[in-house]
Amino acid sequence: MQIDVKTILFEGALHRLRELSDANHLIVQNEQSLVAVAWPELQKTRDGLTVVLGPQGLGKVVATKVSVDNAWIVEPKSQRVLMAREGEIEFVDPSGRDKLQRVTVAGLPSGSFAAALDSAGQHLLLVVMRAVNMDFAEYGIVVITLSDGQLQRELTIRSNADLELHWDETFRTWVICDTSNATVWRWDGAKLSTKLASALTDTVYSATLVVGDDGAIVTALVTQGAGATGLISGRAEQDRVDWKESVTLHGPSVLVTRRHPKLAVWACLAQEGKVQQIQIRDAAGKVLGEANIRPPAHVSDLLWSASTPERVWAFGVHSLAAATLNQ
Repeated sequence: MQIDVKTILFEGALHRLRELSDANHLIVQNEQSLVAVAWPELQKTRDGLTVVLGPQGLGKVVATKVSVDNAWIVEPKSQRVLMAREGEIEFVDPSGRDKLQRVTVAGLPSGSFAAALDSAGQHLLLVVMRAVNMDFAEYGIVVITLSDGQLQRELTIRSNADLELHWDETFRTWVICDTSNATVWRWDGAKLSTKLASALTDTVYSATLVVGDDGAIVTALVTQGAGATGLISGRAEQDRVDWKESVTLHGPSVLVTRRHPKLAVWACLAQEGKVQQIQIRDAAGKVLGEANIRPPAHVSDLLWSASTPERVWAFGVHSLAAATLNQ
């Protein structure tokens, strides 16, 4: 497999990235704005040049005064952006055809950090701040009924790390994963959540969650007995995580890994010294393809394209890399 990587450097901080209708239409959170921008326009940027987004540069600003603790998500059917602000949810149409709409949500705090919709687009799950201590913050979960703004708090899920959220249509529940230790819960938005049983004994240093054709799959990077890095994945069943055997990842240290929603392949972000690399690995941990990210670009997370299996996005504070996979 050959991987072609195009990197873009941004003048402002890049906080989040999502696709709109396809991999050529993006919406990015740049500084305190949401900007809709076409990838083909970004792709024309010469290597080494810095891109400015917004009125003085590329793309169209669709929302302003967007903080890092304003969670947002693209609704697949309408292509509207749903964004959480203190006390309300905004519905933003990036095309500009529909006016900004708001739903008042009593009790919704100012800080929200991740979002997921159910399959009908009627309920929005959010990660919110439970408490702030001197040394750490504690996060929890709420669900909002979008038709009337009713908020329901989940009472048992607590984490000091990032939580990843997905809707699982098979069991008609949300799946919530603690990215620091691969703890997984299911919640239907009404009853008490269920913490899934897990026989994982290795030390976890990173975990991610995806829901796709094979169900809800958790992937964890673990430290194996000899100190090697291992990858282990498991299917989140109704009451447990069914883990497979871990595989050893040889080569540069892998920092982040994300499974494809439909295929048993993993995109990995690896680093050795100052050199970062995007890898594609199979279920046995074998490297199918790899490509370096050119400095000074530096990335910290990965995102599979929702519209094509040939694209992986890698992004960091001032960098975006598009990895195109050629079989």
